[in-house]
Amino acid sequence: MQAGLISVMKLAGRDMIARRQWLRMSSVAIAVVLLLLLSSSFNYLPQGRALVEGWRNGEDRPQQKQEEASQLTIEGIEQEEGTPPTTVILDSAQQSTVKSQTATQPKNAATGAEPSPTNPSKIVVMGRMSAEDTDWVHTELPDWQTAIYTVDLPPNTTSPTGLRTRLNKGKEGNPYLTYIIDHYPDFPDIIAFIHAHRNGFPLAWHTDQKNHDAVTMLHDLRLQHVLDQGYANLRCEAFPGCPNEIQPWRDPPIEDKLPERLYPYVYSEMFQVPLHELRRKIETVGTACCAQFAVSKAQILQRPKTDYVRFRDYLEATTFEDDVIGRVYEYMWHIMFGREAVHCPDARTCRCKVFGHCTKTFNWRGSGAKSGGRG
Repeated sequence: MQAGLISVMKLAGRDMIARRQWLRMSSVAIAVVLLLLLSSSFNYLPQGRALVEGWRNGEDRPQQKQEEASQLTIEGIEQEEGTPPTTVILDSAQQSTVKSQTATQPKNAATGAEPSPTNPSKIVVMGRMSAEDTDWVHTELPDWQTAIYTVDLPPNTTSPTGLRTRLNKGKEGNPYLTYIIDHYPDFPDIIAFIHAHRNGFPLAWHTDQKNHDAVTMLHDLRLQHVLDQGYANLRCEAFPGCPNEIQPWRDPPIEDKLPERLYPYVYSEMFQVPLHELRRKIETVGTACCAQFAVSKAQILQRPKTDYVRFRDYLEATTFEDDVIGRVYEYMWHIMFGREAVHCPDARTCRCKVFGHCTKTFNWRGSGAKSGGRG
């Protein structure tokens, strides 16, 4: 009986050992299957693919490289002196489209399309007296749209150009602001605000191009520079205007410089800055004359339409003489469009960046001057 009991115990022991071995083998098999499933699923995740590819290529820290790649600096955009480079932080979902994006090119409000850097839409805006001939704009600049406002018509009279201002007030300021108000926010990519006279001295003395010619000025204008910077004065010669044409707190004041004396009061009303704050904010104002400039759509849209309405309402309601208020606005346009109160880039740098006239031999006053070409 004792021998039989021992035999049964041995059989039971062998059975327990066999069960343990089977359990171990089953556990290992299940673990292997789970690992295979996990590896397969992991490989199909975006982050998993990046890690797997990194391991295959022998990279130790693919995740760190991916994070570094997500912080991209948009290169190839000219920056003004003292302006830091533009850095755009993108998440991983945006990285695949970053090459087609430009920070200074918002989508067209009408079409939803990005403006093309190589062929942006553009328009010439100007005011004209009834007696002035502006046919040259259509014949010499056929690739530009036009918005030509007749400013001196009697009430209820139709303009031959189809566009007119309500009043003949404030020199070029009225047609410039009327265009912005009437077309906000559906602008072309670039808007050139210029005078109606094409060329010649002394009428167009302020156009510092060969023969003082506005056609040359717009032919040579580097459109990409306007898109990148948002604003470009179309005169590079510093005098008159730079560096301190307007000194609003001059003591004692100069009696015959009425625009300078009025400047802080007009500025306070237009930009809604109390005079005591303005005295701390602006010491002097300077920019190359004479209210001809190019602006990007994006820059105009930096201000709400109500700002431009307020600027024109003040212009039309003021009792200051036309020449006086026109001169005050002349030294405010650059501030309206995002420049500092003193905006006086070096003339040679301006000619190179704005017009592509980059050679040292370029002389806009000479009939045989050489040009660096268009940029």
